[in-house]
Amino acid sequence: MLMVVLFHVGGMRHDTFFYCLSRCGNVGVDVFLYLSGIGLWFSWGKIIGKKHAAPTATGTRPAPRNASGRRGKRLLQAIAGSPYATFLRRRYVRVYPAWLIVAAAYYLPRCLDGRASAADTALSIAVNWGFWQHDELTFWFIPAIMALYTVAPAYIELIRRHAECRWMPVATMVLCVLVQYWAPLHSVVGHLEIFFSRIPIFLIGINTGLLVEQRRHIGRAGWWMLIGMLAVCTLACVNFEDGLRGRFPLFLERMVYIPLTVSMALLMARALAHAPAWAGSVLAFIGGISLEIYLIHAQFVLLPLQPLRLGYWPTALAVVAISAAPAWLLHKGISLLTRKIA
Repeated sequence: MLMVVLFHVGGMRHDTFFYCLSRCGNVGVDVFLYLSGIGLWFSWGKIIGKKHAAPTATGTRPAPRNASGRRGKRLLQAIAGSPYATFLRRRYVRVYPAWLIVAAAYYLPRCLDGRASAADTALSIAVNWGFWQHDELTFWFIPAIMALYTVAPAYIELIRRHAECRWMPVATMVLCVLVQYWAPLHSVVGHLEIFFSRIPIFLIGINTGLLVEQRRHIGRAGWWMLIGMLAVCTLACVNFEDGLRGRFPLFLERMVYIPLTVSMALLMARALAHAPAWAGSVLAFIGGISLEIYLIHAQFVLLPLQPLRLGYWPTALAVVAISAAPAWLLHKGISLLTRKIA
């Protein structure tokens, strides 16, 4: 999330190294998706573990004559209590209430002053329809992550049963190429490149969750490889942003983000294992409200600060500091309201 803030602040000279790094800050989205994939593996495992451990009734008994209505009711209850429904409920309860509040605060004023119709406003608040229709990037991450949450259990079960399907992220990388260059597909979903190019890292995160569960370890040679990978990918991304912006399809840089994300996340995990306790606590706090910071910082904090021209780093620090308080309040308030649902 801190990387995304640095990306949104922008404003430094194009010929500076730190400007190029800040332009690569949207890799923070990839890091979030990668870590989410790891977490979803364990979340799904806990849900199906509880369901499998639940006692089941034995034997049968004759159904009463008026059982048709009861069967329908039991079917609905079974669907609502299924592992998939439980998984989606927990994921959506974490994302959707915060999204509804912030989206209403952003889109309703635009409707009231005539900039958007009531129908468009309702669709924007419900599912961010503008993103799916014409690539409106305001809050684009929210519909994207909810779409990925929807298919995550199917992929987890697929690789549980068929180890060969762990190569699926490679296939989705080819899909990104087709979205960009195959005219029939590009004409339909080409505007959603920013979404399709994030599918591989999300699936790789789920694959990594399996490796973490199996307690796989990285040897010394592996760590050196990750350091080299991080350096090479950083060099490539900085080179993309230093003078090449607009001269290459963006999905190409996002493909470089994949090894950049994996190497950076694993090396940061290694570094945090030796970091002071207070550093871990601060990062855990920011991580816990990262969704709310994402929703609040760009439109409600950064835009009012930009006319002040504080400079890059003061603006970035101010955005994080100011966004943290309302983000925490929003997170706490929603947690209290949705505790029984989740």
